Amino acid sequence: MMWCYIYRSTKKENCYLYMEQENDFSHIPEKIMKIFGTPAFVMKVLLDGKRRFVVGTAQEIEEKIKADGFFLQMLKEDDFKV
Repeated sequence: MMWCYIYRSTKKENCYLYMEQENDFSHIPEKIMKIFGTPAFVMKVLLDGKRRFVVGTAQEIEEKIKADGFFLQMLKEDDFKV
């Protein structure tokens, strides 16, 4: 269980970046940051398994953040269908 900070892309619609440290983009590859644009803070979330995410579980997101330093969520239109 960990806290993470979520930022939305200012260049790509439905694109979000999850990170363990607030405003620390040092783990994000330069290529991704160029595509992502200036990060806009959305919220701080506790990855405790109680909140549902459109893409991945809290555990999967946490594992990705611990392994890579970030989790990049890029939603498609199909992700919004019920």
